[in-house]
Amino acid sequence: MTKKKKGYTVSLGELIDRLAITNIKMWHLDERISKLNKSGKKEDKIEAGKLAGLTRDANRERADLREEINLRLEGRSRGSNKIEYTNLGR
Repeated sequence: MTKKKKGYTVSLGELIDRLAITNIKMWHLDERISKLNKSGKKEDKIEAGKLAGLTRDANRERADLREEINLRLEGRSRGSNKIEYTNLGR
């Protein structure tokens, strides 16, 4: 593997796995936000707003992962510094 400033370059399979996990995380967040918004309680609306922030962060990560995967599939990238490779749970 090629050493990088932020960690190391991971395989395409690991990026795809991370994208799948991020998609599942986003689905669960969306479900929780939907349930909280339906309750109508003020406290639940505040909690839904906090979860919306987490959803935005996950969406940003998902976009970076998709971009990196597409670049790899096109053969234009061997790894960018946009993805935090050191945070892959290893």
